[in-house]
Amino acid sequence: MRVEVQRGPDRSDTFSQELLLDDTDLKISLQVPGRDFPITRIDERTTLRPDSLMVWYLWPDRWYEVGAFFSPRGTFLGHYVNLIRPPHLDEPTLEGDRSWMVEDLFLDVWVPASGSPVILDRDELETAVSRGWVSGEERTRVEKLAVSIVARASIGSGGLRRSWPPPALRRWPPDLVPALRLKRDSPGTFFAARLSGRIIAYGLYLMGVVSATSIVFAWLTDAFVTAGPAQVAWLSTVAVEAVILLPAALGGWLPATSWPRPALTDERSLFVATLASGLAVLTLNERASWAGALLPVYGTLGLFSAIFAVCRARFDRAIPAFAIAGLLVTLAALVVLL
Repeated sequence: MRVEVQRGPDRSDTFSQELLLDDTDLKISLQVPGRDFPITRIDERTTLRPDSLMVWYLWPDRWYEVGAFFSPRGTFLGHYVNLIRPPHLDEPTLEGDRSWMVEDLFLDVWVPASGSPVILDRDELETAVSRGWVSGEERTRVEKLAVSIVARASIGSGGLRRSWPPPALRRWPPDLVPALRLKRDSPGTFFAARLSGRIIAYGLYLMGVVSATSIVFAWLTDAFVTAGPAQVAWLSTVAVEAVILLPAALGGWLPATSWPRPALTDERSLFVATLASGLAVLTLNERASWAGALLPVYGTLGLFSAIFAVCRARFDRAIPAFAIAGLLVTLAALVVLL
C-alpha cells in the first residue's frame, strides 16, 4: 500500500506500508523503514532507526492517527500521535493496489513508553499558519486536540495513564499482527479459530466456576450427601452460572476471550485429528466401554469441524473440503460408538 504524507504545498513524502485491517471505521497498517530511512530523534531518549517497527492506526473521520513505535529489537518505544486532516482513502484498483493521502497539520504528541506525554513541533505549526498552509480555525482545533490527548495520556496518581491508549489499540495491540494477517488473508479460518477458542475458554471458565461453587456447597450444605433442597439449589446455581458465562465467553467479554489470537489450528490439521480419532474408534475391540469417555471428545471435534465448515463457506466463499470431511469422519465415529 502506498501512503503519501503532505506537509504543506512544497513537501510530500511517500511510504510503503502493509495494510493489516481495512474496516470501515478503522485502518491498521505496518511500516518497517528500510535502510534509506534517516535516523530520526523524537526526544532525548528515543530515536527511530532503519528496521524499526511502526504500527499505524488510522480512523477515516478523525483528525489524528496513532503510531505504535518499536525498536528494531522489538522494544516498545511509545505512541506517536500525528495530527492530520481527515485522510483521503482511495478504493483499491483492479490489481488490488491502494493509495492513501494524509495531510499533516504539523503538531504532534509523543506518549513515551514511560514518562509524561509532550506536544511536539509547535514552531512548525506557527510557521505553517503564517504561510497560509494551516488556517486559524485548524490551528485552534489541533491545539485543543493535542491538549486533550496529553490529558488522556497523563499518568494519574495510581501510576497508570488516565484513558490511554484508545480502545482500538487495546482491542488490536501490535502483538496481534499475526492475527490481523490471518483475518486479512483467511477470514474464515480466523473467525472459526476465534469461535472455537472462545468455546474452549467457556469450558475452562465453567469448570472453574462450578468447582468453586461445589466446594462452597459441600462445605455449607449436605448437597452431595442426600437429595433435597440443597442439591436442587446447587444444580440451579450451576445452571445459572453456565447460562451467564456462555454469552460472556462467546461475545469476547471474558479476559481469555477479549482479543482474537492467531489460530490454534486450521481445518486441515483438524481433519487429521478427526481422522486419527475416527480410526482409533474403529479399531477398538470394546467400543461400548469406551463410549462414555469418547463421546464428549468426538462431539467437540465434530462441533469444531462444523464451525470451520460454516465460517470458511461464509467468509472465504470456498468449499471447506477438509472441514466437511472431518465432520463426516467424526459423525461416523459417533455412530459406531453409539
